[in-house]
Amino acid sequence: MKKFSPKKILVPALTFALSLAIIFACACNASCGIYASTLDWAWAVIDAYYLWDVSEEDVRAAGLENLSGNVLDIYSTYYTADEYEQVNSSNEGNRSGIGVSYQYISPDLDLSMGSGVYITSVLGNSPAYKSGLRPGTFVTGAISSDGERVEIQSNTDFSSFMNARQTGEEFTLVTDRGEFVMAKEEYVMSYCSMATSQGEWSVSYDASGDMSLDYADSDRYSYLPEGTAYISLSQFYGNASYEMAELLRQFNSMGGTSLILDLRNNGGGYVSIVQTLAHLFTADLDSQYDAAMYAQFKDGSTSEYAVDKFTSDSSCYLPAGTPVTVLANNGTASASEALIGVLVSNGVIDYSDIYVSDFPQEYLEATGMEDKNCRTYGKGIMQSTFTYFITGEALKLTVARIMWPDGTTCIHDVGVGVNDGCNAVEAAWSVTYADEELQAVCASLAA
Repeated sequence: MKKFSPKKILVPALTFALSLAIIFACACNASCGIYASTLDWAWAVIDAYYLWDVSEEDVRAAGLENLSGNVLDIYSTYYTADEYEQVNSSNEGNRSGIGVSYQYISPDLDLSMGSGVYITSVLGNSPAYKSGLRPGTFVTGAISSDGERVEIQSNTDFSSFMNARQTGEEFTLVTDRGEFVMAKEEYVMSYCSMATSQGEWSVSYDASGDMSLDYADSDRYSYLPEGTAYISLSQFYGNASYEMAELLRQFNSMGGTSLILDLRNNGGGYVSIVQTLAHLFTADLDSQYDAAMYAQFKDGSTSEYAVDKFTSDSSCYLPAGTPVTVLANNGTASASEALIGVLVSNGVIDYSDIYVSDFPQEYLEATGMEDKNCRTYGKGIMQSTFTYFITGEALKLTVARIMWPDGTTCIHDVGVGVNDGCNAVEAAWSVTYADEELQAVCASLAA
């Protein structure tokens, strides 16, 4: 187990704060004044910076709580002071609970994978992750600390059981993969993990904030080609860039020859993480774009978001010429698509190096994503958050369209997919326990 200085842990949050101060200084006139009401302030900010024109009458008629998906797009939203504080804490990686997402899969779908309460994600460094629970698992029951057994046959069953648990109270989840013991806790989420055919690396944080890179022998990914590392990046928050740097350092130290980067179900995050990750993946190239992306604002002006050369340690750079394969699906959005843009624009990958999920009709209908199959989500717009300094309330607004480093490509509403030359690979669901999708990609690469 390798330990890292806690000073590193503080840098990403600081970098983001400085970026906001520079990039959004122009927002000061509208957002820093004193207004008769929060709604007056909100309208001033919307009128000045929201990407599209809306009427003051519609904004006032809707009210603050009803702007998102109504007067404004679904990515723009209002936060109370308490809600905004919680959002900031979560995006910095601070969480509480057990760290899982789940959904109910109806038996009416008649899927070979089964039905019931399905774990779709397990957050890194969470109590659930440390217990050994992994995505693609059906929860069938639970055992409380006093030994009471309950059946879990619906989302309501699961949420009711979890809501009744106190922080620190140990309990057991019963699944089709065995029983897993855990308790609700406060923890710092990790965003990156790596595997080879011989073992797995995960990132963890202790109570003092020290980051560790932990290794365990494992044959779960025994099908990975020799010399190939599989790196999963779940979101663009917290210390994701520093975690990626340590994994790439490990990749280089063991003589890795090719990389599979998994961006499936990664809905994005901070622009600053795109800027730092761009450095890790392009620093070793003979030439590269200075920009990680561009933003085009309401008034037609364009801002460059430069690659952030946050480290000069070449041991954590991806070596030039390393074959890279990217996994994506219709949940790959925003910052994930921007990072794909960095890789494509700089020649690290070609469209033919991208594999996109081809879902069955049952999944597409269940998720309402029929128009987004065999492609990424297609979110090429950027949001900025404005805070009203008097009350602490905040407004997240879509403020710009995003262009790739080439300065022209914008994937908004179209995504990246088979029409661009990407490969389609069959996928039963957004995630499965054995990850047959990844196995199929490895087979394709071997062929």
